[in-house]
Amino acid sequence: MLLTWVDGVAADTLPADDRGLNYSDGAFETLSCHEGRIQHEDLHRSRLTQALTALGVTSASEQGERLFANAGQCLETVRHTGVARLTITRGSGPRGYTPPELAQLRSILTAYPWPESSHSALRCAVANTRWATQPQLAGLKLLARTEQVLAAAEAAAAGWDDMIMLDSDDHVISSSRANLFMLLDEKVTTPCLDRCGIAGTRRELLLTQILPALNYVFEVRPISLAECLSADALITTNSISGVTPITQLGQSRLRSDAGRDWVTALQRAMAEAST
Repeated sequence: MLLTWVDGVAADTLPADDRGLNYSDGAFETLSCHEGRIQHEDLHRSRLTQALTALGVTSASEQGERLFANAGQCLETVRHTGVARLTITRGSGPRGYTPPELAQLRSILTAYPWPESSHSALRCAVANTRWATQPQLAGLKLLARTEQVLAAAEAAAAGWDDMIMLDSDDHVISSSRANLFMLLDEKVTTPCLDRCGIAGTRRELLLTQILPALNYVFEVRPISLAECLSADALITTNSISGVTPITQLGQSRLRSDAGRDWVTALQRAMAEAST
């Protein structure tokens, strides 16, 4: 059953002058929930605060805390287990790009059941759609997700599970819906996201907690497609599917004993961190 709250009240409509609808003026978080508890809420709250700060929202940290607390109360009330999306817009405003001087943020919280099926492994190709370069907004989960929508449409049309997305300099950035990590020659690498892409909460969890705890050597840097094709293992990470291996990239198969052991270790550690 789909549940929706607008500003903490059960509702399924929005005003036509909402700036999120008209200008994608806002940010969102996709949340994994268990019996009303948001998993890794601190990481999501921090990223939302960063997005609100980048959008020039007054008292972004305090507003982020308040909005997450309100969302948490709604989810706890119904003891929601599944997926939730918290969308924050700049609220209603007049026509034109210029934000209203005294904006009233609007929250839209939607609770979904768990997806009926998830892939234990992914078959991917390389998308024609590239990430646009915008260092000022890189890493943030803002509402405008046009590049990812187009890449996901490519995957659906061609029968792939997901698409690997590059930037304008041919560096690998992400899949259409997840971050990427690569194991190559016993070293773990994830793409640098200082020019484009989204810095996921599970990416943050791997970099700051899981990989150090497992004593893996890792680095954040630009990654080429050629490196991915020769990797021992390639995984995606996001808040809903956790750690998922990519076993095919175009016509290349990605399988090795070292890669399988690494994927299993990360999946186990991610599951333990989310309980």
